[in-house]
Amino acid sequence: MSRFLFVITSLLISVTSCKKKNEQKEELPTKTEMNISVEHTDYSKINEKYVDEIKPWKEYFIVEDFLQELKNTTPTEALNNALELKTLTKQLKDSLNIETLKTPAFKARINVFENETLRLADMTFIPSISANQVNSQVEKIMMLFSSVNDKINTVYTKKKFDSEINLDSLFKNQ
Repeated sequence: MSRFLFVITSLLISVTSCKKKNEQKEELPTKTEMNISVEHTDYSKINEKYVDEIKPWKEYFIVEDFLQELKNTTPTEALNNALELKTLTKQLKDSLNIETLKTPAFKARINVFENETLRLADMTFIPSISANQVNSQVEKIMMLFSSVNDKINTVYTKKKFDSEINLDSLFKNQ
């Protein structure tokens, strides 16, 4: 009888142990907020009529291409690219060689844009930074680059307007 109990107990143990292995489910890893891709607001573009005016400013176009890549990105990728964006923005600011754009108002926009990219770069050193904070900072950077582009459009629109109107002829006829 003891052999019979031993055999039955052995069978029960082997059946239950095999059953537990089969019941384990594979769990898919969940994405953290830092790895979820976010599509950021697109910035305004420079009017095609004025692109030729800023062609010599190659650093502008490098930053613009880089921001296109940041438009649809994860917070982790944004932080990984923040230091490179910081360097490119510094080069953008230092290489401004177009006399028409060397105004205090335009330089102020470039400075604010650089400050916000520096802030994003600083976020890379904060271990407890949230995805929401990173996404918000990228949105600010996009908005400020849009402001830079709007100012470029405004400066060249005003320049075109001034060249088309001859104010001296208006006042001579009166």
